[in-house]
Amino acid sequence: MALTEKTALADYLPVYNSMEWCVDSTNVSNTNFKYVFRVTIEGVGGYKEYQVVPSDTLDYGIVDVHNYIQTFITPYIGEHDDTLTFNYSIFTLRQYSVTCYEMWDIAGVPTVSQESITTGNLYCFQGSFDYSFWFDWTPADYYTNLSNGSSGQWLTDNLDNFVGIGDLGWSYYLTDAPSEVDYLEVKTYDSAGALIDTFNISNALNPALSNSRYVKVGTSPEVLNNTTDTLTLGSLPIVTSSVASYTCQLFDSSVAAVSELINFTIKEPCRYQEYRLHFENKYGAFDSYTFTGRNQKTTSMQRTSYKSSAYPIVTAGIERKHKDKSNVSNWTKRTEKIKLTSDYLTTAENTWLEQLLYSNEIYLEFTDGSGAQNFKSVHKVTGTSWLEKETSIDKLFKLEIEIELGHEAYSQRK
Repeated sequence: MALTEKTALADYLPVYNSMEWCVDSTNVSNTNFKYVFRVTIEGVGGYKEYQVVPSDTLDYGIVDVHNYIQTFITPYIGEHDDTLTFNYSIFTLRQYSVTCYEMWDIAGVPTVSQESITTGNLYCFQGSFDYSFWFDWTPADYYTNLSNGSSGQWLTDNLDNFVGIGDLGWSYYLTDAPSEVDYLEVKTYDSAGALIDTFNISNALNPALSNSRYVKVGTSPEVLNNTTDTLTLGSLPIVTSSVASYTCQLFDSSVAAVSELINFTIKEPCRYQEYRLHFENKYGAFDSYTFTGRNQKTTSMQRTSYKSSAYPIVTAGIERKHKDKSNVSNWTKRTEKIKLTSDYLTTAENTWLEQLLYSNEIYLEFTDGSGAQNFKSVHKVTGTSWLEKETSIDKLFKLEIEIELGHEAYSQRK
């Protein structure tokens, strides 16, 4: 066979990192030889073609497809009032394949050969890793399936969460075997650590769909208490006022765990106004954190003005009044900002929250006019740096940031 795969694409890759496929051919000596790579994406018509000349080293054909595929992948937090425990994270994952052909001149005409080699169906998701993490990325470690059992990892770097009874929040998982994620088990505990109750919530998603491989799971008290998915064990509400903490874990129909535990501790409201942020993490999933420290809301303003007439002339001549303006503001833009202070952090929490500072997709949870918990868009975190902290060295420390909301307000114009 003329074409041979030299470096394979992994089954699951973060789409904002390199996605490189390398092949070799025995026909590279033919006139004007090129490798022809065609990328197809599930749900997207046609294909993207790359014509690649052999590399200077060993005459291999190399293509990086991530720049093309990432245009079809978007972050998805969903709706604030979503009542499904299991839900698709729409367009956060895509199925794709790459096929390689050969092309060279036959009787002076560039001709594509019929022989080809293909990657088969692969998957990529809305992830963006730093180089070292990407280099060491082993997707199989994250699969929620029977092979990994209770070692299957959630798509987060924070497994110990603090939440309020009315908070929104979701956890996300990645799997190569959607049919093996059968239900979510929630166990609630009192302040003494004694088990109160166990709840099983069924996964009703279609395992045949690609979107069932990357799933958002409602794990906060507000989402769990309002679920419309079927409970096969226990009854609503799940998180009551007697609950001090609870755990969530995914299971197969054979009652075997297919994920690690993720922990939630109920935190009572503090004396300050709390602000809860939901931010896209490096895996393309949404993490949540509540700032409970001394938080302050501010408004910054930009203005334009003009000079009024120097001579206020009326029929009788020049008429001046105390209320006359010589400088008139005719346009004012207001931007709302909030200075946020966390509670005391562990080293792991501080490291995890670096992902909040560089995230481009952030939402502020707030109570809307109907009394429901909803989302406001956050334009950006206005800080430009993050500082590593170590509990053993820095003792007690907090994170202080400022966020700028995504909607501006304007005054009446003159």
